[in-house]
Amino acid sequence: MQRLVAAWGSLKLRGHPCHPHAQPWQAAIFERSKYNCGASLISSRWVLTAAHCLTGPIHVRLGDYNLYVREGTEQYKAVAKSIIHPGYNCTDHDNDIMLLKLQNPARLNRYVQPLGLASRCAEPGELCSVSGWGICVKQTTSDWGD
Repeated sequence: MQRLVAAWGSLKLRGHPCHPHAQPWQAAIFERSKYNCGASLISSRWVLTAAHCLTGPIHVRLGDYNLYVREGTEQYKAVAKSIIHPGYNCTDHDNDIMLLKLQNPARLNRYVQPLGLASRCAEPGELCSVSGWGICVKQTTSDWGD
């Protein structure tokens, strides 16, 4: 599987392949048939992602592990509504967050489960997990990440 290696300011994220379907909340945002962004299923009807991911008509794929292999666990969902944070700024990416309401609820099973949202903010220095489909490179720098 792919390795997530990105830079966000001075914070570098180095990842490793996860076990298949170990993150059943992980969603993929597609524009037509092209992968665009990662996202998280937060309930059977709602997905959380970055606002910059809305670049055109999109759909959501749930229950996926390898984006390039049809595994039989995928669910394809149309988006009924997108709600971008009212303070989103596409120039500096402040408030780069968006909710997507699925046209039909996800079928929850062992491959598709909502993420339990945190009840508090992480403390400085506290370890956190990030999941997504990244790219295999030694190092890359960007102004923002997924």
